[in-house]
Amino acid sequence: HIDDLDDFMITADSLLVEDGIIVIEAPYLLHLLENLEYDTIYHEHLSYLSVKPMVEFCKKFGFEIFDIEEQFIHGGTLRYFISRKNKREITKNVSNYLETENKKEIHLEKRLEDFANSVKHHRKTLMELLNDLKKDGKKIAAISSPAKGNTLLNYCKIDSEILDYVTEKNPLKIGKFTPGMHIPVYSDEKLLEDPPDYALILAWNFSDEIIKNNFKYQELGGKFIIPIPEPRIV
Repeated sequence: HIDDLDDFMITADSLLVEDGIIVIEAPYLLHLLENLEYDTIYHEHLSYLSVKPMVEFCKKFGFEIFDIEEQFIHGGTLRYFISRKNKREITKNVSNYLETENKKEIHLEKRLEDFANSVKHHRKTLMELLNDLKKDGKKIAAISSPAKGNTLLNYCKIDSEILDYVTEKNPLKIGKFTPGMHIPVYSDEKLLEDPPDYALILAWNFSDEIIKNNFKYQELGGKFIIPIPEPRIV
């Protein structure tokens, strides 16, 4: 979300005590590529971080990454622990991540081309599933309307011909329409008032929580579609 990373580091440097640390957590490029998390690529996300360029970036300002922790929110993030050079012992985690990135060649142009081709294949697979369900006379709605979900809807051209409606908890979105595809947004109660046969989970990174919270919909016979990394029905 930061549009000037250099300015961020310069400011952090001016505020930090000599032996202080900076902690940055961000989605991990490797996870994005391997899990086809292309719906997280949108206007607010200005950088897609990985360890190799982060190491070089920190060097520019006299800093170094001395440890890394993996977290499992939002499809997988890395938490970088950064200090001024030679202030902390560098753990093996840093070299291990660098080695993994080199082995998986995530910084090569071909890897990005393969990712692009996989994204196109995913769109085809998801649309085939949704269109087949519609041909069978099934009713489909979507749960949640996050930015990533609307990226998916617009890229795949999933419109009101496929989805009857979208549900949301956020009152600021209820009563509106999804951007681009113009699908009406209702409160989550709509799932019980007018239950679809299938509910597409747009906030797939919270699928477990969403399914748990909507157990009454399942009791009515409803099924969920989790779109990422591969479309599946649960």
